[in-house]
Amino acid sequence: MFKKIIGASIVLAFIACPNVNENNNNGNSNTPSSPSQGGDSSPSQGNSSSSEAIEFVLISDLGKSGGLSALFNTYPYGYTLRASKNEDLTPFWSCPTEAQETKPSITACELDKTNAILQNYLTTQAAPLHYIINNQLTESPVQRCIKLDRYNLTGEGDQAALGLNVSSDEVSSIEQMGINALNGMTAFSYNYAGGAHKFRVAVNDADFWYADVPAQEAEGEVRINVKDLKGMGSFAANEEEGIEETPFDIGKATKFLWVVDFDAGTPANNTGSLLVYALNALIKR
Repeated sequence: MFKKIIGASIVLAFIACPNVNENNNNGNSNTPSSPSQGGDSSPSQGNSSSSEAIEFVLISDLGKSGGLSALFNTYPYGYTLRASKNEDLTPFWSCPTEAQETKPSITACELDKTNAILQNYLTTQAAPLHYIINNQLTESPVQRCIKLDRYNLTGEGDQAALGLNVSSDEVSSIEQMGINALNGMTAFSYNYAGGAHKFRVAVNDADFWYADVPAQEAEGEVRINVKDLKGMGSFAANEEEGIEETPFDIGKATKFLWVVDFDAGTPANNTGSLLVYALNALIKR
């Protein structure tokens, strides 16, 4: 799915949250200022003091300057699935759907998106038809984010996600890229607002470590201890076969994802918005 949408990452169109704003090109992403104590079995919100020295390593500013990661030299992207397949966006677009060098007119090309999974604007600039998810302004004009705008998941296999790849080829891992800046990390940190979601550190679409992150209305920080990440796919424990969960290994990671899946048990989780700010790694020194 990522080859289809990765081109979206280079689009530098600006969208206000929730209004279009193409004039304000200056902004700084929000970066946490002080570490919180670890040891919780679930993600923690907010800041608290700690006697240990914590170094914050910025993985990506996400919304700032298009979200280019200085660590990976990749941009954030978004994608949607309808019944486990890439969502067909052509019913919501009246212009050519192939990649264009210039930004198409949203007013002229975009059709009613009532039945779309997202209400993010669409574009074909620099890539085939896709949603614009980056460089979005928050209520504060100096902060930027990536955003799933008013998602609406209606059935099994529906999904909306934000992502950041480790490499432009989409499959190279941190270890293969020779990146050592995250060695010894103990936690991830990012600020967000909006719906419940899963934060994934993935090797591929089937094998990843994840944490459940609850919804919150106001922007706030979440810190996810790497020891609390759960394995999925081949990384999950299997008691019947005597297989233990695969310990977290940041070197294996090829991408980071913020995923909202259709939730039959909690319908309230199927609608909403999700804004995500700068992603950091915490390393104890």
